[in-house]
Order: sequence, then C-alpha cells, then structure tokens
Amino acid sequence: MMMSRCDAEEDPSQTKKRKQSPSSGLPEEMVLSCLARVSRSEHASLSLVSKRHRSLLTTPELYKFRTLLGCTENLIHLCLRIPPDPNPGWFTLSLKPLDRRLVPVRSYFYQPLDAASMVAHGCGIYVMGGRIGGRASSSVMFLDCRSHTWSTLPSMGVPRYSAASGVVDGKIYILGGCDDRNSSRWGEVFDPKKQTWDALPIPPPNCSRPSMWESIVIKEDKEEKLVAINGAGACVSYIPSESKWKKGNKKTSQVYKGWHVIDNIVYCSALGGRILWCEAHEWERPVTTHVMEWREVMGLESLRETLAASKLVNYGGRLGDLWESNKPLMQAAGFEITELDEKFPGHKLSNSGPNMLIFWDVLAPRKLEIWCAEVCLERHKDTCQIRGNILWSEPVMTLDPPPPHQLHCHILYTSPLNL
Repeated sequence: MMMSRCDAEEDPSQTKKRKQSPSSGLPEEMVLSCLARVSRSEHASLSLVSKRHRSLLTTPELYKFRTLLGCTENLIHLCLRIPPDPNPGWFTLSLKPLDRRLVPVRSYFYQPLDAASMVAHGCGIYVMGGRIGGRASSSVMFLDCRSHTWSTLPSMGVPRYSAASGVVDGKIYILGGCDDRNSSRWGEVFDPKKQTWDALPIPPPNCSRPSMWESIVIKEDKEEKLVAINGAGACVSYIPSESKWKKGNKKTSQVYKGWHVIDNIVYCSALGGRILWCEAHEWERPVTTHVMEWREVMGLESLRETLAASKLVNYGGRLGDLWESNKPLMQAAGFEITELDEKFPGHKLSNSGPNMLIFWDVLAPRKLEIWCAEVCLERHKDTCQIRGNILWSEPVMTLDPPPPHQLHCHILYTSPLNL
C-alpha cells in the first residue's frame, strides 16, 4: 500500500493532537460525520445531551459535512407569534413522514420588530426594518439558519416598516415603508457580497405610497423583477437589469392577500377559504386594456371550511394603523365594526419545490392546532385549470390548553431553505 507524501511526512506528535470529542473520545470529524446524518428536527434534543454536542450542532463545519454527504434537508422556517407572548419565535418544519412537527429553534434573544420585512437568501433570513415604540427602524439583522445565530448588518438608508421586499439576481430589494413618500431612497438594494446598500432610481409619480403590503418576484422573458402592491391595490414593478420602474395592473382586489409565486404562477389567499391563481404576465398589462383574470385552484374544496375559519395571518403594521384610524369614520357611516383579521384571509401560503404548502389554525374549545397541507399542483392545458392534489394534511403543532381568551397564533413569515 502506497503512502502519500502528506501521510509520510506527518509528525506523529501532530496525530495525537487531532481534535477529539471529550464526550465520546472520538475524533471531532467522526462525530460531525455522525451528527450530519441526523435529521435537523432532532437537533434540539441532541443539544441537550451535552455542551459539546450543543457546540458542534451550531458550527459551520456541520453544514459542510451535511452538504458533502448529501444530507441537507428542505426545511421550512417560520416566524410565529404564540399568545399571550408578544414576542415571536422561530420554528422549523421537516416535511418527512412521521417527522412533520414545528420544532422551536434557539434564536439567541433577538426577535423581529413589528412589521419588519423578511426575505430568505443563501443560508439564512434577512430581517429589515420594522418599528419599535411606534417608530420605524433602519436596522438589518441576519439569521444564519445553519447555526440559528444572529448578526447585525449595515443599516438601510432610511427607517421603514411594512415595506415590500424580494431577492432578484442574488441582491435584496426593499420598496416603500418609509414615512416620506418622496424620499430619494424610497427603494434600496442590498448586495450581500459587498455588504452595501444603494438607492434605487426614484419611482414614477403616484407609485411611492408609504406602505407596500404585498410583494412577489416574477420572471418574464427570462428576466426577473420585483412587483409590489400598495394599499390602493395598484402594483408597480422594478426591473433591476434595466434600472427601470413600470406600472402594472390596478385590478388587484384588496381582499386578496398572501401573494406567493410557484413556477412563475401567482397564487393568493382569498376570503371563504379559497386559493386563487393568475398568470405572472397579467401583472404587467395596463388596466385600460386588460382586466386581470383570477381563477380558483380546484380540488381543494374539502379545505374551504377550515381555511375560512382560520386567523393565522397577522395583518398589522401600516394596514393595522389605517384600519384603526378609519374605525370612527366607518362607525359614523353605519358600517359594522369588526376586527381586522375578520376582513382578510387567514391562511398562509408557502412552497416546497413545485408543491404548495398551506398553513392555517384550528381553534377548538380545549386546544389550538396549527395545520399544514402539502398540495401537488397540476395544470390542465385543455381546460386552463390548475388542480391541487392534497398529498397530506395534518396538525404540526398543538397547544393544549389553548392560549387564554381564545387568541389565535400568527405566522409572520415562512420560507423554505435547503440546509
């Protein structure tokens, strides 16, 4: 057997100095190789075994081992507020059979601010802005989802909350949310490689409203663009490759919320437990020549009743401010005053690859459950319909007893990451 030069010249004294795991006596590389094969949903339990295990589970080397061994998993990360605790927490969800449960993760004390904007990119989640004590913030935090540790990034040029955000060509864009609608930094872009923020060109008139309640990234002619929808239901898109703004269709109903894109089809939540879809290119046609055509995803009728009763989604931020300020006017006009979450859909959309994920909550007399369903989407060219086939549907978290005063949980953000 031939020895390599490196092997032959290795100092025996250095061999003795190889890192070993105090808890097992095994070399650290061997322990990491074993841990890499364990599902991430079990990491919380493994971290309780010893301080050494807890340290190894948060090291970047573990992620490298998982990548080399092909053991990475498609995990769903959720930011969830569970009453009566006003602070949100982070959870992961594995989609493996017999392992579908929300697992809390240590987030090292930092919690997203109210009405912050969040996007997933690379190995983590960027949390931008928000408000604290009624004031907007320009802070930016990064949650490394490999180790669940936080770091501070350069701040945005202006404070903002309830802003639209998205990732295009590896850069993070954020639009609106600032109090000055004429701000020269109404739109900004962050370069994760350079760690710098730059201002975008000033948008056209009547597009720079303070709040942009929804945002999606769509592709047209092999070109990605960020589309944002404002409080009036009108949308505007920014095309990074051309550094240009473009007005879009105004016929976006304000009761359609939770925009989500899967395979360049735009989906949204609607009242009555419905899920609608439309073509991505519909957003670019002016209202004077075209009215957007929304269609319902078929095959999900069995979920309608329970989705309609859900209040899992939080509609705070500027939308909540506007709702509260208009209550006296609505009451004076004779309108029935209800809570904000009674007026908007309460189910949340996400995805796992080409499949749709639907989250909702079920409030029973003695327990509160958070449910998830995975739906395979099929498009029928002959009928121009999209049909959903429910692969599984089950509770992923149970609170027993439920929160006091029959309060609902709220998902503030959800995104898939391969880790």
